[in-house]
Amino acid sequence: MKIWHKQYDFTPGSGQLLISEPFLADPNFRKTVILLCEHEDEGSIGFVLNRLLAYRTDEVIPGLLDVNFPIFYGGPVEENSLHFIHTCGNQIPHSFPIGAGLFWGGELEAINKLLAEGKASMSDFKFFIGYSGWGVGQLSDEIEQKAWWLSKLDSAIVLCDDLEEIWPMAVKNMGPDFAYLANAPEDFLWN
Repeated sequence: MKIWHKQYDFTPGSGQLLISEPFLADPNFRKTVILLCEHEDEGSIGFVLNRLLAYRTDEVIPGLLDVNFPIFYGGPVEENSLHFIHTCGNQIPHSFPIGAGLFWGGELEAINKLLAEGKASMSDFKFFIGYSGWGVGQLSDEIEQKAWWLSKLDSAIVLCDDLEEIWPMAVKNMGPDFAYLANAPEDFLWN
């Protein structure tokens, strides 16, 4: 019989998925998957992948983009900031590589050109208001307390448009020791 905690890597790093354990009580993060974009000694930054907001980009940055993208809730930090991830790499100047063909940020104006030239589509981008952030040692502590699981980066999960499936997909992707939890009920007393 496998004992997952002896084989599990508790070390967070940039370019990983952070998956909330099934019964995490914090409503900001209940059954969420976060793309961890940066993890350094000073702290960590990531974006919630499966919380869509009622806003679209033209409401937040009118006239800047030729296409009106949906916006996701990135997290409770700096909810007045706009961020984006994409698969366009260096075609968008000043992008930061995350891994698995995904990039964070860059020059927004380049998006219009790539879309107009047919070199990118709307499905290559995901926009966020705010971000999820952790101070020095905070994320590692939360992982050790089993509030979060870490998984390898999978761009199919990150860009999945079926938001209800992102969390179960990410859990199943962790392997058989976790897969059965993908269908965990909202209330563990239902088991």
